[in-house]
Amino acid sequence: MSDKKITMGTNDSSKLTKKEINKVWWIWCKYCLTVFGYERLQASGFTLSMLPIFEKFYKNDPDKMKAALKRHSVFYNTNPDIGAVVNGIVASLEVEKANGADISDDFIQNIKVGLMGPLAGIGDAITQATIPPIMLSIAIGLASNGSPLGAIFTVVSLVTINILINRIAFMQGFKSGQEAIHKFLGKQMARLQDAMSVLGLTVVGAITASYVNFTIKAEYVSDYSTIKFQEVLDGIFPKLLPMCLVLLGFYLLKFKKFSAIKLIGVYLVIAIVLGAIGIV
Repeated sequence: MSDKKITMGTNDSSKLTKKEINKVWWIWCKYCLTVFGYERLQASGFTLSMLPIFEKFYKNDPDKMKAALKRHSVFYNTNPDIGAVVNGIVASLEVEKANGADISDDFIQNIKVGLMGPLAGIGDAITQATIPPIMLSIAIGLASNGSPLGAIFTVVSLVTINILINRIAFMQGFKSGQEAIHKFLGKQMARLQDAMSVLGLTVVGAITASYVNFTIKAEYVSDYSTIKFQEVLDGIFPKLLPMCLVLLGFYLLKFKKFSAIKLIGVYLVIAIVLGAIGIV
């Protein structure tokens, strides 16, 4: 690869080379699902993919290096191929942040949170529900007479297509990130940050309401009526108890420094106790 400059900057030290950008992409492509943790899922792979940028700009500043690594060591999960768009955008933002642009940590996180969910849905539909059936239908024809070409075609075609999608998505994200930075730096950046904050909180709220369930089964029965406590709560504030569980988890994780495993243990104890006395 040539070292052609493809990013912004006023001098060579503020730019990334083509080789460095390719390295950022290739690390994500290789390690997005292999450097994987139960607690934070793809966060380790994402952080690892940003490492070439951090090593270039922060190698002589341990504090900034630590802050940059910590910035991306939070929960992250999306489709690894279409989701490479996020890596490209964030790579552009990190380059400009390292060069002194007024880009907050929260803005970068909100970009990730706001995009990872929609891109996961789109990416899974394409790379899991659309492309594999097409390739497998072709492979079945090739393997109908016992030929190994069917298996070979399946592996080669799927790996090649996924890598190409990953590459194109990353480069488009990187290019889009550059264009967005030039367009929005200044007064409009504050508005964009506020918008991404709202989007990020909306996504988190929607996930909470959709996937967190906590239902009270206890009822008050009299000669005249039966009162179902869950229906009363839903009439006052739908999904109130799931929201309280999420806020409890946030409090324990942020302020009491609980680990995810310890938090699961707390929820398990709560569920067992309330289930034993017939509340849930």
